[in-house]
Amino acid sequence: MIAVIDVRGAENDGLRAIAELASTATEGGIAILALVNSSQSPQIVEQCFDSGATHYLDYTDTGADLAQSIKYAYRYAENFRGGAERTSHEQSMLTSADLQWSMSFSPVSEYWISDSLRAAASEIDFGRYPATGIYRNLSSEERKRVRGAMGRLRDGARQAAVPHRFKGRSVIHHLHEADGRIFGRIEYLANNEEVDDWTGRDLLSGLRNTAAARTWVRQKLEAGNQLTLITIGLKNFRMINAAFGRNVGDQLLRIVGHRLMDQTQRLYAGSQIVARLDGQNFLIALADMQSSEISAFSVDLFDSVFSDLQWEGRPIHLVARAGVAIGNQDSSEKTLIRKAILALAEATAADALPIKFSSVSEADVHLEELLEDQLAGAMGRGEIVIAFQPQLRVATGQLTGAEALARWEHPEYGLLGASTLFSVAERAGVMESLSTQIHKQALTLAANWPESLGFLSLSLNVTAGDLAAATFDSDILQQVDKAGFEATRLTLEITESELIGNLSASADTLQRLRTAGVRIAIDDFGTGYSSLSYLKQLPVDYLKIDSGLTSDISGSPKGQVVVRSIIDMAHSLHLSVIAEGVETESQLGILAEQGCEYFQGFLRSGPLSPDEFEAFALRSN
Repeated sequence: MIAVIDVRGAENDGLRAIAELASTATEGGIAILALVNSSQSPQIVEQCFDSGATHYLDYTDTGADLAQSIKYAYRYAENFRGGAERTSHEQSMLTSADLQWSMSFSPVSEYWISDSLRAAASEIDFGRYPATGIYRNLSSEERKRVRGAMGRLRDGARQAAVPHRFKGRSVIHHLHEADGRIFGRIEYLANNEEVDDWTGRDLLSGLRNTAAARTWVRQKLEAGNQLTLITIGLKNFRMINAAFGRNVGDQLLRIVGHRLMDQTQRLYAGSQIVARLDGQNFLIALADMQSSEISAFSVDLFDSVFSDLQWEGRPIHLVARAGVAIGNQDSSEKTLIRKAILALAEATAADALPIKFSSVSEADVHLEELLEDQLAGAMGRGEIVIAFQPQLRVATGQLTGAEALARWEHPEYGLLGASTLFSVAERAGVMESLSTQIHKQALTLAANWPESLGFLSLSLNVTAGDLAAATFDSDILQQVDKAGFEATRLTLEITESELIGNLSASADTLQRLRTAGVRIAIDDFGTGYSSLSYLKQLPVDYLKIDSGLTSDISGSPKGQVVVRSIIDMAHSLHLSVIAEGVETESQLGILAEQGCEYFQGFLRSGPLSPDEFEAFALRSN
């Protein structure tokens, strides 16, 4: 599933090897990891990417870790092949043509051909050749692709796809295995493009992939075109996946991708490309669109693509956001795409307008890229530091513990906060190793608190990647044991959105941690799904009220009602409540009246360095 190519000192041979593997890498769900040394060849990373590499490890960084890089590559390949979870068969919601079939693996094979497929291929005798009717009409090259895809299914892949011609049109033939059957579905490419060069295609959606989009954007900029880039993301896609299952989520991505392609062609006659970037994110690039037309185009696109989505008769409400960036021949494709992605991130974080035009300068984008390049080295140099936010009892003001917060002590830009640190880590692909390092540092520091502070608890934030790891519970308990900290004094804080992705697996993991004495808190409660039903399923000790809700309670009667209802609900489930962001005595007084047990915020103390926190705690004690 992973090809590791060492191009150090052999750049030309390595790049050729990457290019040769890339054609099968995309089709087979293989990750290509290039080992490079950018100090000897500054452009080598970009050259590897253009040749088709999916990952790279730069040995110029002192923190380069081959084992971790292989783990990232493995997760990429596993996700490409359909994920570790078993997919199940559900009716397609994608094509109006409904061109589907299925075949069982039993000794007496059973076949099913949809009526629409029989009608569309009336010249095929499905009665005589139910399993091979379409196969017999393919070219020899197309038959080779089918055999390769079926072989991958037999070898354990959950899904595969084959490009070929059907009724004179270019199609993608999606295949997946579930419950002892193989299922097939034929999708027409909306613009009838040739698909012989499969390396530029995204297997799931059939759209162009990131590499093809980057090449297109670069060529258009070099040709002097003005480009409008629109990045589109599905804000609530994880909730859709949790509610309907991964297979439905995949099909939803396909239908959105094809609607984007259809409607972009309908609304704009100029040169264009529609691509899937990653996960639930898409990119539309338009050449020479008038600036005055961009807003109207974006609004029309949203109205036509994201309305009237249904699953088995039930409407599906997708919350879509978009980021827009405009560039010309003075822009690089890397910077322009980054500006559009950053604008999408701003639109996703906000609850106001769904479409955000980029307001960042190229200097800001270059700073983001610089930080991404520097982060791995910063982790190795000890620039990631821990601050402790005191947590206190509302009724008495007694110090009860601290939340560990990560900061980047950058030698040039000063202390960078957690939001910057984690957003950079996410884009740099080092979230897993960063989270592990933060947990180890915080546990080690807390284990060294003076004996008189042995009653204090420690709260650690847990990411979605942490929770998704199969060995997370055993890993964190091993870190606790190694640091010499007591598991009964540890609280793990998890946001609602990170739990909702895979509720049953999350519940099992958290229960094992609870059995070991670790306590669980739901962080930022009131900003996500806030569902009583999932709280009943999870082993939880605390709810943390988001600071945005806390700030409203002293001036807004409605804010007080919301907070009171959260506290009452928590108590009905035998949970304690921690309020974040308490800044005034008035807020603290209202929380006390409403029965909130704990608080943190600048009213008593902001985040403190380890030494400052120890002094604060000893004074409080």
